[in-house]
Amino acid sequence: MPPNIFEKRIKSWADKYGALSPEVMRKIDKLVEQYDKTQKVVKSSKVLSITDGTKLIREFKGQKYSVIVLTEGYEFNGVKYKSLSAIANQITGTRWNGKKFFGVA
Repeated sequence: MPPNIFEKRIKSWADKYGALSPEVMRKIDKLVEQYDKTQKVVKSSKVLSITDGTKLIREFKGQKYSVIVLTEGYEFNGVKYKSLSAIANQITGTRWNGKKFFGVA
């Protein structure tokens, strides 16, 4: 159980039944400290690499749209774009995160 949830439960218990002894609180603090040391921070460097020539297909309002991935940018309806966001904007008429719109984020 994560320490913050555990601490909330202790406080709730203390409010209902009275405070815990200093000795018990010290033991709890030690356990929380040990828990914190065992938790590893994992940074996600989840970068999706899309290779040249990949065709991205998205259906929007009943119509299918396809985009070809180029070395530098994207091609949509014969026009080159620098970003998927620009294409998503062209399709929807509103601002979008292009990678999310095409499902590659």
